Amino acid sequence: MIWLAGIAVGVIWYLIEAKRRTSHPITGGLQEDITLPHSETFELYSNSFSHCSRKARLAMAELGIEYRHHDIDLIETGWYQTISPEYLRVNRSGLVPTLVHLGHPIYESDDILKYAQSQSNVDLNPAEHQAEINRWLEFCSISSDQPMAGMRDNAGPCIPGLTLPMFVTSIRYIPLRRILVGLLFHSDRKRPIFFSTAKILGLKRTLNLKPVRDMLPPARAAMANHLATLSETLKNSASSWLVGDQFTLADITVGVLLLRLEECGWLQHYSQQADLSALNTYYQAIKSRPSWQEAIENHRHPIIDQASQDLITAAEDEDVKQLLYGT
Repeated sequence: MIWLAGIAVGVIWYLIEAKRRTSHPITGGLQEDITLPHSETFELYSNSFSHCSRKARLAMAELGIEYRHHDIDLIETGWYQTISPEYLRVNRSGLVPTLVHLGHPIYESDDILKYAQSQSNVDLNPAEHQAEINRWLEFCSISSDQPMAGMRDNAGPCIPGLTLPMFVTSIRYIPLRRILVGLLFHSDRKRPIFFSTAKILGLKRTLNLKPVRDMLPPARAAMANHLATLSETLKNSASSWLVGDQFTLADITVGVLLLRLEECGWLQHYSQQADLSALNTYYQAIKSRPSWQEAIENHRHPIIDQASQDLITAAEDEDVKQLLYGT
């Protein structure tokens, strides 16, 4: 009878926790009907590794907007904080980043960029170039619903597939019990299943899995084409930046995309396969801006730094190199 009572307690606990951790769809933009506890005019909830979080922090730094920062973990950086009841009260979808202005949240990274722009005298989104800037934002955007849809047309959808190897090298530092929380409560069970499998198998065997072998080559090939086009655009431009003569939201979103490629080893690989000198010069110019130090370097995460180095080291193995790069 004791064991039956134990099972009953476990079931009740799970049902209560599942309800507390349930995520819900959201709409982007300012949510004036929601007021959250806050101590500062602006507060930003973001993750150090999150592609979209990095865009938001860079924009805030470039716009000169001071804010209180709340560091929110993803499983790759420690645990599933995004599905904690506390964070779900901030963002019901469990996604990062979230910007809060006077208690009202703003959801979706591109909406956050444009909202932050509206609160600053610095112009990163000049009216005469908005259509072109929007095209670059779309080019780098990653959909939360279908993250790999549209790889031929845009570079953003290539990022999840190209980041997958680094997911594997980072997850080795995360205790399995934390990954299993995702199996219980994450709305997309495929992610914790993948992370659990990758932790058990390691990099080489994970890269040999058929779904991974099917996913990586198209992302790799599409990104090669996108970078070649981007580098040629920059090479033929009279400006140092993508749109007009000034640094804009377009440069922020492309700069963050290039960062992900760099830390996963792809930028180095592509630079060995084609002349990307114009692109690399452009990327170094972005990294030399004070905003980069404030938004990126000051938010580096030791697990991600180690995982990046582990991936570079692993790629010295000929089998891993073949699986990653097809060479």
